[in-house]
Amino acid sequence: MSSLQSRLLTFGIGVPGITAVILAFPHMNHILFNLLAVVFIWLGAKETVKLFSMKGIQVPGVIPFCAALLPAIQWLIIRGLLPQISIEYFTALTLMIILAIEVFRQEEKSLEGALLRSAASFFSFIYPGFFTIFATRITALPHPGIRLLVFLLLVFTNDTAAYIFGSLFGRRSRKLFVASPNKSIVGFVSGFLFTILIAMIINFFLPYVFSSVCRTVLAGVLIGIAGILGDLAESVLKRSALIKDSGDLFPGRGGILDSIDSIIYSAPFVYLIFSTIV
Repeated sequence: MSSLQSRLLTFGIGVPGITAVILAFPHMNHILFNLLAVVFIWLGAKETVKLFSMKGIQVPGVIPFCAALLPAIQWLIIRGLLPQISIEYFTALTLMIILAIEVFRQEEKSLEGALLRSAASFFSFIYPGFFTIFATRITALPHPGIRLLVFLLLVFTNDTAAYIFGSLFGRRSRKLFVASPNKSIVGFVSGFLFTILIAMIINFFLPYVFSSVCRTVLAGVLIGIAGILGDLAESVLKRSALIKDSGDLFPGRGGILDSIDSIIYSAPFVYLIFSTIV
């Protein structure tokens, strides 16, 4: 099976699966979706830790667990079970834990790597954990199920269109970015335009999602740009670690980070658009 076929197969299974989760279990601010987010962030943070370990930088094993708690804490805030400031306090506490781990090291020589370990630990906590809280916040807005699906559909449209058209027609326009030389201008433009097109179609049938044509176009533009940047940013991390994929969980796509890079990068922009709609 070719990479394109594997990718389309994963897309064909994953999209109906996540759609079923969102539509069939809207209870308690989409608790099942948020539980999946916790699991995905835990696995994604573990892959991030693995990237650093391949550069000889060891991140404490507690960090992926802390990262996974971020969407969980945000959900508890939405449910009124924790105060609004909990995310800030938890982030500060995690940073304190990271620094405290370095304080209690016994070997003087190990202090030489404290700066890199601390930076790697905090990065592994923030990426992808912090970005994901914006996706969780969508579940507190009006029409959360539809808006989650629209958000994911636009990200998947951008990613899939860029991959398909880039693979078929973009060979002469590649090597635009050193981090991902197989990405092409044709792919970027195709993904960008298809994202705006699908957003416009959604606005025609479901006008309450974006509320105006201007917001619809803005959503398509922001997701088109953020999705591409998210993919490229993760490529930079993988290239630095000298690996092709962050994992092998999904055929044709790689690991968790390979699958959610565009989603987590786009989430803050999408939430901003949805949350400002009156």
